[in-house]
Amino acid sequence: MSTASQPRGLLTHLRLRRRDAHLEGRLAAIERSQAVIEFDLDGTILDANANFLDAFGCRLEDVRGRHHRMFVDADEAAGEGYREFWRALGRGEFLSGQFRRLRPDGREVWLQATYNPLFDDAGRPVRVVKFASDITAQKQRDLDTGGQIAAIEQAMAVI
Repeated sequence: MSTASQPRGLLTHLRLRRRDAHLEGRLAAIERSQAVIEFDLDGTILDANANFLDAFGCRLEDVRGRHHRMFVDADEAAGEGYREFWRALGRGEFLSGQFRRLRPDGREVWLQATYNPLFDDAGRPVRVVKFASDITAQKQRDLDTGGQIAAIEQAMAVI
């Protein structure tokens, strides 16, 4: 190996190490701040982080290998909209919004979430990762406020 190529190789190696450290830092920040769950393209749960598991009051062994529908109302899970939701993800489409989900104990959880297809080297979707924030408390406040406004409007209409 010539001495001229040695520094170039070392610089490339250092750049790659810095890039890897940067990416690892980003991933660590996401893991700390977001509820993260990963699915196969058919909706089978592959992995979930502690934030997700805490929000849903379960353990990884309770959810791994099961289908996403375990977090969805049975009527919704049986509907065409839910099937299209997974077909769109399978086509590689990104989806985001506010989603009502159910904990295994039946309690409601509202998430502000993105469902992000992950692609292989050929550009084909292979998995889906969801990044979410629990907005249940905010949603409950909004629903309470809406109910109060509706009650006031109804009372005023009667008067």
